Amino acid sequence: MSSVFSHYVKNLLLVIIVTGLLTNCKSSQNPQKYIGTSLADQDFMYQYSIIDALMAGVFDGDLTIASLKTKGDFGVGTFNKVDGELMINNGKVYKVSHDGSVKEAHDMDSTSAAFVKFFKADTVITIAGENLSYEKVQEHLVSILNPNGIYALRITGKFSEMTTRAASPAKPPYKTLSEHLKTNQAVFELKNTQGICNGFLLPPYLARTNVPGFHLHYVADDLKSGGHIFKFKTNSIRVEIDLAKGFIIENNTNPEFKAVNLKPDRGEELKKIE
Repeated sequence: MSSVFSHYVKNLLLVIIVTGLLTNCKSSQNPQKYIGTSLADQDFMYQYSIIDALMAGVFDGDLTIASLKTKGDFGVGTFNKVDGELMINNGKVYKVSHDGSVKEAHDMDSTSAAFVKFFKADTVITIAGENLSYEKVQEHLVSILNPNGIYALRITGKFSEMTTRAASPAKPPYKTLSEHLKTNQAVFELKNTQGICNGFLLPPYLARTNVPGFHLHYVADDLKSGGHIFKFKTNSIRVEIDLAKGFIIENNTNPEFKAVNLKPDRGEELKKIE
């Protein structure tokens, strides 16, 4: 009887182990399914590649604009070869080129770095003041928002002054981004322009993966100007604030990413070009 009972126990344990393994396999698939179902429902920020890779010269990626649109309807980034500035608003992807032109990007274009979200404002505020500067706007927002939050920001208004830039395309072999921008960016001094500033306010703990602090791009309502924002002046703006629950990073899938040295801290370089 004891040998029969022992054999029965062994078989029972085998069934339990196999069942457990199957259960674990199913449960391990659930997070992947969850992540892929709907970024809009999850309320996450999604990013393709990391800022340190772009800073180090990883200027090409494999994510098409058509695919990027499935990750968010709002955001900022760049295109392959850092050819201009990318901004998404209400699902439309705009490209601000180094010649100052603004065009809707083609779905077959690709990005080497992009930070996007499905935008839904949690809070809307108005900030007003004579000759209100970008710096003052930043100070006000920092004073009212939690420093550990991940915020998508849409700012609309009329701007008496707006300084932006757009990078011109790089040619291989690529330099670092800071080296490239020394001689390959156009700076635009815009006057009396009206439009939309889209981007993010991110906490310090995202440094080396994204841009800590403020990172906004501009597109004018008439689609005649835009770019990465350095500064502006206004008398009144409307600020829509969307707090993200978290973030998802997809590594750049281009072979350049696997070969780049990501050990150096490029924080100081980033401050100079932002």
